[in-house]
Amino acid sequence: MDGPDNRDLRAACFWATLVAIAVAASDDVFVRTIFGLPAALILPGYVLTRALGLKASSMLEYIVCMIGTSLASMVVGGFVLNIVGLLTPLGWATWLLTVVIAGSYMAARRHEPPALPRWSWPPGLRLRHAIVFALAASLTTGAYALAVHDEAKQQQFRYTEFWLLPSAGSLSLGIRSEEDQKQQFDVEVAVDGRPFAVFRSVEIAPSELWTRQIPVPQQTTPQKAEARLYRLKDMRLYRQVSALVPAS
Repeated sequence: MDGPDNRDLRAACFWATLVAIAVAASDDVFVRTIFGLPAALILPGYVLTRALGLKASSMLEYIVCMIGTSLASMVVGGFVLNIVGLLTPLGWATWLLTVVIAGSYMAARRHEPPALPRWSWPPGLRLRHAIVFALAASLTTGAYALAVHDEAKQQQFRYTEFWLLPSAGSLSLGIRSEEDQKQQFDVEVAVDGRPFAVFRSVEIAPSELWTRQIPVPQQTTPQKAEARLYRLKDMRLYRQVSALVPAS
């Protein structure tokens, strides 16, 4: 992307990089919206229209084409990110950066300067039409920012599974983490109210599975087993399960 005619492509890549850094470094919805929303509506469409060599007869037509192409790339990104399990703010920022870099590379290979049409006020368009359009765009932007804010607070997909399964002469204890970062736990097991087994500072990474088989002495009567999972970062009871060990 060397040469004076590609300064716009370098600027687009720089802006997309700033968006990725802002999303990775900050959880603030306002910061992410200020950096990300204009970039998502402009950058992919701009570099892709240059890469495809699309021409427009007026600036309004060019803007509509650019924003439409950007939205189309975001729709495709939604399907891709959903398939690979990265439908997160950082996943979106990575997708934007990838599209912008790939589109800029293809546009640079065409060795054509940017061909931007001159702006002319469209016939039949009045000032009141522009005001209504600006109000609609403001409402859309506000709704998007509110949706992003609510999504950032929503945590229903972050959880830890904890189970205790009895069998003849043993207990199967397991933990599976679907949290967004590593967690440390203490695990305590009791049988008929008496401490039976303890596991300290068990570290579980996201998507990691931890299991243990615990032998239990056979009794002539059923025994009630309980397991408690304590999260170390706040020292609170995080999960509790119980099972009935069958008699011998």
